Amino acid sequence: MYLPTPPPLPAFLENTFPSVNTKAHFSRGILSASPLVQHCTALALAKCLSKYWELLKIIRKVEIDLEEGETNGQWKKRRNELELEARRRVPDFQVIIAFSQKAGEDVQVAPGDADATARSSGKVRMAMLAESSSRLLWLYHLCFPSLVAEARFDVGKLLQNLFDHELGAKHTAGSTSGLDTLRRLHVLRLLRESDQFLWSSKSGELCS
Repeated sequence: MYLPTPPPLPAFLENTFPSVNTKAHFSRGILSASPLVQHCTALALAKCLSKYWELLKIIRKVEIDLEEGETNGQWKKRRNELELEARRRVPDFQVIIAFSQKAGEDVQVAPGDADATARSSGKVRMAMLAESSSRLLWLYHLCFPSLVAEARFDVGKLLQNLFDHELGAKHTAGSTSGLDTLRRLHVLRLLRESDQFLWSSKSGELCS
């Protein structure tokens, strides 16, 4: 049995997007010049988004169990308030796009390092950034479809860039293979959530 009155909004927010992690902090961390800061910030934001999505699913279940339906029930009202406030606490989607584009560029140039050890560590570092940026793109599509729609994000470019990278790289079972596989999984999840990708487009038309 669920109480007809939900917990206060601050309780939901502090357990998903703590006030210490402000929009400005997340944005500066994502766009930092330090790959370590970028990666740690992306992981923290992804954790917040994952928990937020799970919370939304639970609230929707409570709405159904309490038979709130289309009426403006208290749980539904609290969910709308949570969604509105969550949008204010996360970086703009354009910030995530910029992070993803930079990570994609770095993945391609990393193999050019002269030293073999530096080249190997560079591949791992950039693969980690590419995976975390793809994860954030997917989570934004999942949690904030309206933000994604406002940005007019071209999902086809992401898919084309992924295939271009795979075709241009030699297939090895190195230390980044797991991250590369996980990155592909995020892209497929993103495509499932996106309504802006045309499956009928040919490969050469994706970036047009």
